[in-house]
Amino acid sequence: MMIVSVLGTMIYVFFLKAFSESVTPVTRLRNSAGLHKVMANITADYNRYPKWRSGTVYTYSAFAATYVIPTNFNGYYYRLTTGGTSSAPGSEPAWPLSSGATVNDNGIIWTWGGRLRTIKPLTTLQGQIGAEDSVQTTNDYGKNPDGTYTKYTVVKNRFIQFNASGNEIADATALNILKVTLQNETGETMTSLFFSD
Repeated sequence: MMIVSVLGTMIYVFFLKAFSESVTPVTRLRNSAGLHKVMANITADYNRYPKWRSGTVYTYSAFAATYVIPTNFNGYYYRLTTGGTSSAPGSEPAWPLSSGATVNDNGIIWTWGGRLRTIKPLTTLQGQIGAEDSVQTTNDYGKNPDGTYTKYTVVKNRFIQFNASGNEIADATALNILKVTLQNETGETMTSLFFSD
């Protein structure tokens, strides 16, 4: 009877630990996926209308439209309708200003997409992400399809520069490199740099 009770206690302790910790990897994976989704939402919001780049491969997809704005913003955006490699530096196309008009960019066809009222400045993006050391529980970047929100902490959300040695230095004057570091509830962090001309 004593041997059975000792064995029963050992089995109970072993399986209790196995069952209680079996959910840990799933929780970590869920938190990691949530953090990646938040950063992807921030990146997608910032890159919604990237500037046209020379010598860049633009691939057409019927399922995911590609848009650009001219390097010298003219108030309009353009949709890719035929893919290829954009023109060489200094050969940016003359962007059309009327509805339905197209332009040939070294074989790529861009179609006038419409008026774009504003371009999101990095200072606006910084404000929408949240203040440093703040815990975001209802930020739109963390909104899930079911109406819940992914909780994250904003570790860094500041403008930086790199000195001649390649070291990072804080710089609140240039406002052209925004460093964002986010952290989830399990302590995993993710960092991205957002650039502006």
